[in-house]
Amino acid sequence: MPNGHLADALLDRLAAGWIALGASLGGDADQTLVDLEGLIAMTALRGSDEPRVYEAALDWCIEHGTLVNWARLRTVACEIGGDPAAIWAFAARVAGGGGPRWPVVAGPAIPYRSRGKTRTRDLRELGALVVRLRALFGVAVRSDILAVLATEPALAPSLAELAARTRSTKRNVGIAVDTLALGGAVEIDRVGNAQRVRLAADPGLHAWLGAVPEPADWVSRFTVVEAVLDFEAAVAGPPLARAVEARVLAEGLLPRARRSGLPVPDTSVLGEAFGAAYARWTDDLAAAIRP
Repeated sequence: MPNGHLADALLDRLAAGWIALGASLGGDADQTLVDLEGLIAMTALRGSDEPRVYEAALDWCIEHGTLVNWARLRTVACEIGGDPAAIWAFAARVAGGGGPRWPVVAGPAIPYRSRGKTRTRDLRELGALVVRLRALFGVAVRSDILAVLATEPALAPSLAELAARTRSTKRNVGIAVDTLALGGAVEIDRVGNAQRVRLAADPGLHAWLGAVPEPADWVSRFTVVEAVLDFEAAVAGPPLARAVEARVLAEGLLPRARRSGLPVPDTSVLGEAFGAAYARWTDDLAAAIRP
C-alpha cells in the first residue's frame, strides 16, 4: 500500500525549505524553522524523485555549503536513517560542482555542473533563521542554540535539553552557552544543580532577530517519514502480515511522532483492520508535513 500522498507532501516540504534559503524554485517559502542538515539529508535521500528540488539543493550547497555543519550532518543523517550512499553521493556532487568537500564524502567527488541559479541575497525569510545566525555567528552550535531560544522563548531549556534539540553534546552546548552569556546574548538561571538558559532581553538583539518562525523538530519528523516510506517500499505480503508489520513500525514511531507534533496512529485498532488505520495515519502525516 504505497502512499504517494506522503512522498508528494515531502517533496513539497523540501522545496519550501530550499525556497526559504533562497533556492531558485517556484512556490512558497517554509514558515517553520528550517533545519539545514535535516533538509540536506532528506533531500539526498528522497529529493532525486523531483530533479528540480535536488538540483536546486545542489546549487545552493555549492554556493553556500560553508554554512553547513558537516559534523552535525553526519549525526542527523544517522538519526534519519535511509541509505548512507545517498548522502555521500549528494555531498560528492557538491564537491564535484565546485562547492566545499564535506568530510561525509566517502570517495572521489562526482562531477556536477551547477546551474548557477541560486538567488540568495539575504536570509530574511522566516524559516532561514538558523542559517542567518550561522552567517553571523559561524556554524558551531551557538547559532542553533540561539534559534531554539528565539523560537521558543517560554522554554528556558536546560543544557541537556538544548543538547537534544540541537543534536550536539552537552559539553559543547555548555561551552557555547557560557560564550553566549559572556557576550550578552543569553542569560543563565541556576535552579538547583541545573542551568536554565534563555535569550537575553536586550532589545537590540530582538530587533535584529525580527519576526521568528514557528519551531519545528524537522529531524524527528523526517525520521518518521523516512521510516514510513522505507517500510512501504520494502514490505509486501498478505493484508494481515502487512498490518502486523505496520503496527510494529507505528508503535515504534509513536513517541517520536508525538514529541515532534505529528499525528499519531490509532493503535487501538487490532488485527487486519489496522491496515486501514495505518493508511489513514500516513494520509494524516502527509497533510501535517505539507507546507
